[in-house]
Amino acid sequence: MTGTPVQNNTEELFTLLNYIEPLKFRAMDKLLERFGDLKNANQVQALQTLLRPHFLRRLKEEVEDSIPPLEETVVEVGLTKLQTVYYKGIYGENKYMLSKLGTNSAKTIHLNNMDIQLRKCCNHLYLLKGVEEELEGK
Repeated sequence: MTGTPVQNNTEELFTLLNYIEPLKFRAMDKLLERFGDLKNANQVQALQTLLRPHFLRRLKEEVEDSIPPLEETVVEVGLTKLQTVYYKGIYGENKYMLSKLGTNSAKTIHLNNMDIQLRKCCNHLYLLKGVEEELEGK
């Protein structure tokens, strides 16, 4: 019926279950009460057991052997001049700060944050906080 039965929440799952077995899955509130938050492994396991008769999982290799292998093409694209300015600014500022921290867990947190900020800079400058407003103001 669908390749992705649940994307967002348990309500979506209920809608599908109610459609295929309306007598068994009558009330959304009961399903939500039991599985709405899925906070522990027991809930997940119980839900998997409940769903097992309704789900069939097959891999492409098991079904279709004529699908060609995935072909990946890498196209290298340079940064714009403005992206380069921001990239150097993010890297330079964090490099100085990291050299002061030494070798502790705070350094790891800052390295992860720097990685994310540099990635945002490469993807699109507007992903960086305040850049859009700054550039539109000029």
